[in-house]
Amino acid sequence: MNNVECNSLTADQKTPDLERLFKKRRRDESVVKTAKTLLVHGMTAGKVACLLRLDPDFVAELAKTWNPRFRRVSHANQYTAKRMARMYYESGALLATICRDLQLPLYTVVAHLKAEGVTEQQMADRMPENDDPLLVAYRETVARKQATPKRRSPRLHY
Repeated sequence: MNNVECNSLTADQKTPDLERLFKKRRRDESVVKTAKTLLVHGMTAGKVACLLRLDPDFVAELAKTWNPRFRRVSHANQYTAKRMARMYYESGALLATICRDLQLPLYTVVAHLKAEGVTEQQMADRMPENDDPLLVAYRETVARKQATPKRRSPRLHY
């Protein structure tokens, strides 16, 4: 029983210096880019710091100061977004959920669904609440689009 070794640190041993490791990894641009990507996808700052072995204070500051307006996942193209919106709608998802997951405004989601053959009556029960910011922005966009004159196709022969 006396032959058992203990892996814990004794009083004369020092803990490893993590500051040096954190500073070195913070300077690596690919690690910082990965951290930003994980933050965009909704991972918490603490989990990102653990996964990438970064300083938790650095990741928290990165999450706070990095411009959240441009922090979004971009989808490949409009065709893909239209198909995804239709699949979400057919699965029974609310329009607010579709907007959040695809990171598109409500006006665009409604336009995609109309192009796919879904009527406004069918979408009415899945619309967000009246005071929801999505619906407020939707109404403003509809009013702005109706106020602008329609573009006519050019006439070839007069």
